[in-house]
Amino acid sequence: MGRMALMLFLAAALLGVACEDDFSPKSDFNKQLAVFAVMDPSQPMQVVRLAWSYDAELGLTTTPLTDAEVHEADVRVIRGGEIFIFQDTLVSSPDGKSVRSWFNRDLRPLPEKDYRLQVTIPGHPVITSTVTLPSRLYVRADLVRPDTGVDAIHVYHGVTSFVRQPAAFYFRLWVEITKWNYGDTLIERREIPLRHIATSGTWVYPSPGRADELSYSAGMLREIAEGMMQPGDSIVARRVITQVYGLESNFYSYFKIVRGFDDPLSMRLDAPDVSFIEGGLGVFGGMVSDSIVYNYYRFIRD
Repeated sequence: MGRMALMLFLAAALLGVACEDDFSPKSDFNKQLAVFAVMDPSQPMQVVRLAWSYDAELGLTTTPLTDAEVHEADVRVIRGGEIFIFQDTLVSSPDGKSVRSWFNRDLRPLPEKDYRLQVTIPGHPVITSTVTLPSRLYVRADLVRPDTGVDAIHVYHGVTSFVRQPAAFYFRLWVEITKWNYGDTLIERREIPLRHIATSGTWVYPSPGRADELSYSAGMLREIAEGMMQPGDSIVARRVITQVYGLESNFYSYFKIVRGFDDPLSMRLDAPDVSFIEGGLGVFGGMVSDSIVYNYYRFIRD
């Protein structure tokens, strides 16, 4: 039998098998509790999102066929001998719908501490997860002149040896201008981008990554700051705020896979892309944050 004839024979045989057995990419549905929680010391409260994994109708868009909302749960985070109880409330999501979340305002995440999440719902297995936050970062920023002769703002952490090494770093830089306006002070803050792409008109900002330092253009800082000031403004102060986050491995893995910073409520509940939960699905992660404030003229030379 020639090669072409053999290939046609095999193709026909495979087609015959496919016709005998209906193929469906959809597996049997198994209801599980899904979690999204990130310990973030830069926030005024800590938040835990809960939902049931749902059966889905497959297509261009995923359509839930079962109820995903969790109506009642005992949510707590344990740090050593301390237990922090989370209370549920309804908040508005970006699409305008009400979403139930669990909050705690007393928990202040600390570097190098272990945190254990525990969620209990009657009639279902208790789900747990543990995370250890990285060490404090001691962020710094200096004005340097690289080989190009263009002033650059070098941002970096000040740790020589970590007890708990972050899995990734996330640097951010803001300019803050305080104005005097008819007896009141107005404060405006704007984040500094890394660069501007003229062809597309887009601004590029930092994102979490392995690099433990970052450089900004001092000219970009000046351009953004001057654009915030109008003729006749009475300027009280100009400050530059530098911040760095240290992400532990769970949260960084989640970010790299599903872009958590773009939409923290976007975790797929029919088939989560990544999970670090025992007895359930989802993510329990954490990060540390450190910031420092400088005078504007530390980086801008008139």
